[in-house]
Amino acid sequence: MRIVTGKFKGREIISPPKSIELRPTSDRVREAIFDVVRFKIADSVFLDLFAGSGAIGIEAISEGARFSVFVEKNLVALRVIKQNIKMLGIENQALIIKQDVLNFIKSPFSFESFKEKFDFAFLDPSYASKLAGQTIQSLVNFPFLKSDSIIIAEHSDAEILPEELKGKNSLKKFREKKYGNIAVSYYSIETIILG
Repeated sequence: MRIVTGKFKGREIISPPKSIELRPTSDRVREAIFDVVRFKIADSVFLDLFAGSGAIGIEAISEGARFSVFVEKNLVALRVIKQNIKMLGIENQALIIKQDVLNFIKSPFSFESFKEKFDFAFLDPSYASKLAGQTIQSLVNFPFLKSDSIIIAEHSDAEILPEELKGKNSLKKFREKKYGNIAVSYYSIETIILG
């Protein structure tokens, strides 16, 4: 696997072994995602959920993100993320969290000392799990999003994600693009101030 955009373009990174059944985002889809969000990526803080190899969060740093947080529960994948970050020398721009993604969103205790909010959240759960919709729903009340954050969900085209959700954050889908049986949905966020 290689980085496809930014300052690390062409650099090889490690993929998780096929035995753990993780499906890395393809070069084509990664490049297309960053074509859409490049205007906002410089100096951003990026959240990579279901991080796998860490390729998306690393790609964000390659494109100019200031910091990426990687959330993953698989121990083999966590070792791969750590190796990739070390190999590229970006340890001071990365935080790896070993936790189930939905539990992390519902109670992000690991973030008590983290003073930043996210400009981007990317999620790419197993297509078979159909967790993309559930994860998007959970992010409605996630307190670490900015009023102009963008959420990017990679999912099976068979899983239809809602156009709009409301909670602490109001999420509205502003773009969806299909690549064969893969869909990528983009949501903008507006924080609702009560009272």
